Amino acid sequence: MADAAGKAGAGRAPAAARRGPSALAALAAALAVVLAQLAGAAAAPPRLVLVVAVDQLRPDRLDPALPGGLGRLMREGRVYTEAALAHALTETCPGHATMLTGRHPAALGIPANQFFDPASGARLSCVYDPSPAAAELHGEGGVSSAAMRADALGDWLKRASPRSRVFAVAGKDRGAVLLAGRHPDGAYWFRGGARPVFTTSRYYRDALPGWVAAWNGADPPRDGFLAGLPDAWAHGAPGEDAIADDFPGEGTRFSRTSPHPLRARDLERFAEQLYASPFLDELTLEFARRLLESEDLGRGPAPDLLALSLSATDLVGHTYGPASREAADALRRLDAALGAFLALAEARADGRLLVALTADHGVLPLPEWLERTGRATCPVAGSRTSATRLGAALLARLWWRHGPWAAVPRAWVDFAGSQGRVNRTLAEARGVAPEEIVAEAKMLLQRWPAVGRVWTQAEIAAGDGELAELYRRSFVPGRSGDFVVQPARGCLLSYYDTGTSHGSPYDYDRRVPLVLFGPGVPPGRVAGPAATVDLAPTLAGLLGIPTPQDLDGRPLSLAEEAASR
Repeated sequence: MADAAGKAGAGRAPAAARRGPSALAALAAALAVVLAQLAGAAAAPPRLVLVVAVDQLRPDRLDPALPGGLGRLMREGRVYTEAALAHALTETCPGHATMLTGRHPAALGIPANQFFDPASGARLSCVYDPSPAAAELHGEGGVSSAAMRADALGDWLKRASPRSRVFAVAGKDRGAVLLAGRHPDGAYWFRGGARPVFTTSRYYRDALPGWVAAWNGADPPRDGFLAGLPDAWAHGAPGEDAIADDFPGEGTRFSRTSPHPLRARDLERFAEQLYASPFLDELTLEFARRLLESEDLGRGPAPDLLALSLSATDLVGHTYGPASREAADALRRLDAALGAFLALAEARADGRLLVALTADHGVLPLPEWLERTGRATCPVAGSRTSATRLGAALLARLWWRHGPWAAVPRAWVDFAGSQGRVNRTLAEARGVAPEEIVAEAKMLLQRWPAVGRVWTQAEIAAGDGELAELYRRSFVPGRSGDFVVQPARGCLLSYYDTGTSHGSPYDYDRRVPLVLFGPGVPPGRVAGPAATVDLAPTLAGLLGIPTPQDLDGRPLSLAEEAASR
């Protein structure tokens, strides 16, 4: 596993590996960072802080030649070229949660998109809240940041500057909730279903403000925000190096070729197709524009914070892969829409706009694309293995060995992503120690070539090396599984026969863009370790507000001499 650990190691190394050669050198480096932070904060304090998280955006997809907002940030911003997630389970929830808290998922209580309830063993969403006081205004169940065990940048800002306002907007509920922190002025997200709307929950407010209700309309496809959408998504002109539009392995649910149908008579189907198109991000940015104007952000006596999570890149990437024509067209459209939004925000803030661009995770390229281009590293032909088959083999073995034969085989282990949890009630009833089930699961699963390793809780707690440290940062006692499956490098373990995914500790899933732009931020490219947990303390330094003392992240260097052009 030494080779796997080395290849997983893009970005920030564990603390022991980051220690300098001497206390004097470490002190000098720390002093340089502090002085840079103070100088940046004193130069021109921002009136508006804009955090843009692009779901599943790989850094190798960003080109400074792009004419819109993404290209501008790459050209004029401070680009941390080796930025990466500092945890192993590279999923949406922990990725977003780390951005503005400065803490690893282990400290936040957010190990993955879902966690296990310690009492019942049930799988819960990372933004699930059973309280009626958190009921979603349009939807079922409750949504809030109750599961997150720490404050975020917005909370620090409001404590230091009570007149500041904090909002978050996203295509997914978890994107908005985890960026907003615990006590924002508002958090809004897109909710599909029979009546697609942008909504919130009672945790944030009891009713939508008038401007949001007007945006949604009485009948969204006819008089609301969906009225102007086309009937189909047609790609722009492909580049010279574009792959075939109908490429093996692409998802078939929404058509593999342009034009992709968008409007459907069934509104639930309409919403599903919207999620897997670039129009969701365009609508999210338009909603954010109306929020800026309606809430008058960037014009008040104190700095305001607006956090955006743009979710369409993730759905498009999952369905078609990051090298597809669909992904290229979605990125071009996002670049254009973000460019217009940045211009508006900059004008509102009188040029005192501070921007941070990053992502919650990367993604494995489409396995068929890896095979076609000679980039495959998975020991399995085709680079794709059915997680359904793998799980079924495990559960059938456990059922055969331990029974009860009248029960459903699945009852022995439940999976949440790559994590497995033993059914404690069944184990006790059958007189089998949970540790025995974990040992059997580890032995059987590791026989599959697509599985690199199965980590038990004990191995995560006591393991040496970077991979063990990455998994420790993703482990939450009581909420995490009894074991976690690490795929072999380059292998996709998926419940689907098409598309691709993320979730591993390898560089293709952990590497993310990290770009700063605005007052007190010298432009250029900065090499060296940087992580998403470093973003919140860096922004706090630029705002001149205090941070908690026990953060996992540290302020990134803003020294001008550290950047190259």
